[in-house]
Amino acid sequence: MKKVILIMMVSGIFLAGCAETRKHNRWEKYGKVYYLDGAGNLGFGQDTVPRALRAAGFRGDFESVIWTTFTGPLGDQVIRINARLKANDLSKRIISYRRRYPSAPVYIIGLSAGTGVAVWAVEDLPAGMMVDDIVLLGSSLSNNYDMTKCLRHVKGKVYVLYSSRDAILTSFIPLTGTIDGSYFVQPAGLTGMYPPEHASRETIELYRKKLVNIAWRPSFERLGYAGGHTDATSYAFVKYFIAPRLLGIGYSSRYSYNARKSYKASRQTSTRPTSQASKK
Repeated sequence: MKKVILIMMVSGIFLAGCAETRKHNRWEKYGKVYYLDGAGNLGFGQDTVPRALRAAGFRGDFESVIWTTFTGPLGDQVIRINARLKANDLSKRIISYRRRYPSAPVYIIGLSAGTGVAVWAVEDLPAGMMVDDIVLLGSSLSNNYDMTKCLRHVKGKVYVLYSSRDAILTSFIPLTGTIDGSYFVQPAGLTGMYPPEHASRETIELYRKKLVNIAWRPSFERLGYAGGHTDATSYAFVKYFIAPRLLGIGYSSRYSYNARKSYKASRQTSTRPTSQASKK
């Protein structure tokens, strides 16, 4: 018990004393990308993701969101109150940006536990305020987490990239639980995301229109994504797949994924999803 209290005290000191301040810059008018690393903020994607997006043609501002408690990946995964508080901070930053640039594109990319912070930040946006697209990589959210509130604030799509090869999610989530605090449920990064049981008609329609599950496939290996937990942050995969195919950066929208087709596949496996059933 003393150890738990000590960890919470350390977390509290961090939250009170390490608030981030950031100056506006001239690139913000062209758009914004918020990137959230996984538990521990170990640096995966913090260099490759912005470089790849810029190489693909993104002209806007890139912001890497630091949300760690500095207690390591395990601490970040289980001290969930910090993730929720950091989500609230991010939500305020998105609101501030949206009010300055109401028409500029806003993209959010999250890795692992960072996907929880990303989703909760969007959930907290005021009614009618939207982001353009969200990309969830190796998500440690539950695969049946209710995305209704988040999807209401997404103009385009929420893309969930998942892989049954993800050894980190396979090994650690049964011990720590998902970032939203569930046990005995598969994380979305292994299976994709599916409507919760007894979902409302609105929820089912939002999933059908806006949530796209993308299973790992062997052809991704040539772009550096071999199905591992952080592989999807590779420079080549972000530049040649995520940027053009999901976010529409560098290519026309005709290359984007078909949400209706993906949703149909997810409905066919809503009870026990498998990576094979959702492959295209």
